Amino acid sequence: MIEPVITFDKDVYQPGDKVSGKVTLEVTEPLKARSVMINWWGFSRTRGVTLTQFARRSFVVGTEIAWVSKGGEDKIPCGKHEYPFSFSLPKGVPPSYKSLFGKTKYRVKVVIDRPWKLKTKVKKEFTVATTADKEIVKKFRNGVKWFTNYTFNTGIIFSYGPVKLSVYQPQNLYTFGESIDLEYRITNHSNVAVSEIFMDFSSFGHYHARSQLTPCKSPGLSCPLALDQRYNQNRKIGGSKLKCRVEPHSEGTFILPFVIPEKAKTPTFESGLMTCGYFMEFGFKLENSSVRNKTMPLYRAIGNLPEEKTEEIKTKKQEVSEAVAPPAYQP
Repeated sequence: MIEPVITFDKDVYQPGDKVSGKVTLEVTEPLKARSVMINWWGFSRTRGVTLTQFARRSFVVGTEIAWVSKGGEDKIPCGKHEYPFSFSLPKGVPPSYKSLFGKTKYRVKVVIDRPWKLKTKVKKEFTVATTADKEIVKKFRNGVKWFTNYTFNTGIIFSYGPVKLSVYQPQNLYTFGESIDLEYRITNHSNVAVSEIFMDFSSFGHYHARSQLTPCKSPGLSCPLALDQRYNQNRKIGGSKLKCRVEPHSEGTFILPFVIPEKAKTPTFESGLMTCGYFMEFGFKLENSSVRNKTMPLYRAIGNLPEEKTEEIKTKKQEVSEAVAPPAYQP
């Protein structure tokens, strides 16, 4: 007997979708068995938040009898057998995710129960990805620039004077691989020139030792759990920097290009067990100084956009590519 093969009708599913597929079993000689069962399970789990416990929360669980012996004497005949399955994902389930302290997995498993033999078990995961709600897209991608203002009192031992940093962003919701231009406006009231601007892009995970009814929208003081019942993990996964020069007591405006990195694969999401997303930190360096003056983390939503917005981004990329294309060669 060849091991059963699980196939899905789609590569990626959305919350609320119907998951369907089939189990293919090729039998080379009559196979004595009690049953062929197909089950599915979607769950989130955290561990390592504390030394003594882990938490789990299930979103979808089900079982289907694909084949069963009648009277205990039936055999699965030779040939190719296909057992279809289908089930629905609840709306609002989190996307597939994996990290050191937490994960969300969705999988289908087939179990062949054979008399006097170990059960044959084969499982296969499928991917769930979320798409940003149209109202969220309308709110955070409406053509209005988002800006951040910070004033830094520069210097470590001796004060050099204040530097005001304003950063303008084209929107507050981005998708994977999207190119953006960040506009930096610097007002340098210090006695030292600004020599570099930068942006750090990081992922974060906020994990609970037990599931909560209300998700944490962002990690930090808003979490109701005690410090030993939660854990935060931040990891820099991208960034950009640009050499520039803003003389003392002067102003300057610069464009810092940035591409949402490929490592940002999971859409921003919140659940009762974990909150995962991304944040940006903007900053600058003074001349002859290794100190990086940067803002507090500013959380940004990253995710899959509706199809019409995705096509809009592709069109803009094509227009830019054609605009910068070199002229045709003329002998």
